[in-house]
Amino acid sequence: MLRTHISNQFLKEDKVVTAKTQQELNQKVINQINRWKEKEDKVKAQQHIDQIKYQVSADTEAALDLISQYLNLLKSSFGNEHRLTWQNLYRRDSFDNPEPSLSKYIESMGVPKEDKFIEFFFSSIRNKRLDKEKEAELRYQEAICAFQNAKNAFLEEQRDFNVSVDYFKQAYEEKITPFVERYFETVLHNSIYPAGMVKHFDLQYQSELKTLVVDFDLPHPDILPNVIEYKFVQTKKETITKTMKKNEFDGFYEDVIFQIVLRTVYECLNADYKDTIELIIFNGWIHGVDTSTGQDFHSCIVSLQASKEEFLDLQLDKVVPKDCFRKLKGLNASALIHLAPVRPILEIDKDDKRFVESKEILAGINSIPNLAAMPWEDFEHLVRELFALYFSKIGCEVKVTKASRDGGIDAIAFDPDPIRGGKFIIQAKKYNHVVPISAVRELNGIMADEGAVKGILVTTSYYGNDSREFQKGKPLVLLDGSNLIQMFKDFGYNVRIELKKSNKLS
Repeated sequence: MLRTHISNQFLKEDKVVTAKTQQELNQKVINQINRWKEKEDKVKAQQHIDQIKYQVSADTEAALDLISQYLNLLKSSFGNEHRLTWQNLYRRDSFDNPEPSLSKYIESMGVPKEDKFIEFFFSSIRNKRLDKEKEAELRYQEAICAFQNAKNAFLEEQRDFNVSVDYFKQAYEEKITPFVERYFETVLHNSIYPAGMVKHFDLQYQSELKTLVVDFDLPHPDILPNVIEYKFVQTKKETITKTMKKNEFDGFYEDVIFQIVLRTVYECLNADYKDTIELIIFNGWIHGVDTSTGQDFHSCIVSLQASKEEFLDLQLDKVVPKDCFRKLKGLNASALIHLAPVRPILEIDKDDKRFVESKEILAGINSIPNLAAMPWEDFEHLVRELFALYFSKIGCEVKVTKASRDGGIDAIAFDPDPIRGGKFIIQAKKYNHVVPISAVRELNGIMADEGAVKGILVTTSYYGNDSREFQKGKPLVLLDGSNLIQMFKDFGYNVRIELKKSNKLS
């Protein structure tokens, strides 16, 4: 009697097959393998169906959870602290670069260990070791110097950042307009919305009216989720998607929009611990395509005005968003799903009439023999181009203001970073003599009026001790002719400044 042992790893089954002849044994083995194959295919098919059913159930749960997040936009905001915690904004990270070690340089350069006996007889071996030690020591000193410079730069940057947080806090609490705007921008940036909704908004603070205007881009109906179930039809071997009925989705979209309005107003007012706001205006805008013309449009579909006192008296955890919106006399034209436009109660004025088109000077800088002798207006544009290069590394935009020659602003840089950033005032002064301290005092005053985080005064000449003393402890940067030349060199431009009265910088 012949016998053999066979198994199926997938089914975890095994069997001993017996037969009188080899041919009969082979056939029995083949038959058993085929039976196992049929059983294995059925099991795998069922597993595949079970996997689809599991995924369908998980997808349905995720879809309902996403809808639930939108339905609870307002309630989910109540448990959060929206005012900025200034201490949390500080940079407290440590400098993690490893400090160089002399022993590692000695090891890596293969400096032999001292052998007094051998070196007593062979001075050349001793001299070779000493030369290697000196080279290792030199490289170590270079490395430790580079390490210390990097650490000092890191700590200085960290200190500057933390000082900017302190300045930000003080300026907000003193109700300086740009910093009030930055404060509420940061508050709204910190507000977390469901996945798939991209936030974009602009805001403007009117200090004389203590009014905050928020322009908020609302989600288009196509963005909101409307799938309520995924279902696997086994007879058709396919997954079908069930969505909300039209009336149900229309009501859902309307509820979400009204919740966004109330939530945004609530978060701003809740965060306003220094009472910078007495009145808030929310304008909800929508981007879309007019299907009758194919043209893009950007329309305001809701607008709400509320006083802080009136709004904070509401019990928002109990309100119906649409009813609350109407109670506050909010504006909307018809069912929000139709995206019908309304006139905003108050619009943001985004135009600064001081800005002018930039003039390109930098490209021809090699043909300028002396920066101190070029026309003053061209010099201002040249400085703007230089700082546009400098600030572009951190995503800033630099704009030139109208030529006035009256001591006003020459250029403004906008850093979008919500903590470190803000407005930088840049003034260019083409002097051939020492810069008077009045120019430095003037810039300091302009900074306060503009709510700038830093003022930069650039000159072709130099500053006196009185200006340097006045600068101490203030967010002012004084760049003299030598600094200016070096900045140009850093970007690959070789320039000259030759002052009158035999004072030269090159």
